[in-house]
Amino acid sequence: MSLLSPNKRIVVGFAPERLSALYLGGLLRPRLLDRHAVPLAGNDPSRWAEPLRALTALLDEPVWHGQEIGVILSSHYVRYIVVPAGRNLTQAECLALAKVLFHETYGDLADNWEIRVSPPGMGLATIASGVPRDLLADLDKVCAKRGRLTSVRPSLMPVFNRARRLMGKAAGYLAVVEAGRIVLVSVANRQWKSADSRAGDGTTLPHLLQEEGELHGRQPGGILWLSDLTASAKLPTGVAWSHQRIDPPRLAGMDDIPNLASWGLP
Repeated sequence: MSLLSPNKRIVVGFAPERLSALYLGGLLRPRLLDRHAVPLAGNDPSRWAEPLRALTALLDEPVWHGQEIGVILSSHYVRYIVVPAGRNLTQAECLALAKVLFHETYGDLADNWEIRVSPPGMGLATIASGVPRDLLADLDKVCAKRGRLTSVRPSLMPVFNRARRLMGKAAGYLAVVEAGRIVLVSVANRQWKSADSRAGDGTTLPHLLQEEGELHGRQPGGILWLSDLTASAKLPTGVAWSHQRIDPPRLAGMDDIPNLASWGLP
């Protein structure tokens, strides 16, 4: 008999410096049953052995064992490419184009990545993500013996979905700040313009925004939509910028500590 419950599930925030997890009950109106967080050394943010061991230990605990598991993946493990707008491109054609663009940008490294493309809108640019296949295989192996892995999502995607309600046709940048990693996405008129993942802490955000503008030939300024999991990001100054915070969903019983797993809440 399966231990999986249709009314219970686990959301995991998988990052090199911290493993966070929420144990949820209910479907239409989820409630927090338990939570977990363990700091990690994060000595090699490009690898995942340490958070994988922490996840294994968590799922071996009887309370957390045998549930559906969704993973929100740190930007340390994901790279992004904007796929330019094209008329009447099918999903398969869009994926083929994304693979070409990944190879042009990252070379042979992209051979080892699983590449996925967000469904393109008619005549609109879309975004593709690349994740190491070995990481996905390791996650699936650990979860298969202790529950059922139902989804793996890059952290950028739920943040963007929440932010786009506020964006309208405005121009600016979405910044997702994690410990040691910043993702910058340029948007204008509901269009993806560029997406880049950079090493750096929150204090380097103004400098990275300036570099991004120079790289793509854009004037500085616009709206900065900011999701800051470090609570230490420095905001750009000057009349050219305005700011809007993008916070994750919350449930009763959650504390104020920034939590990657929170972005897995509906």
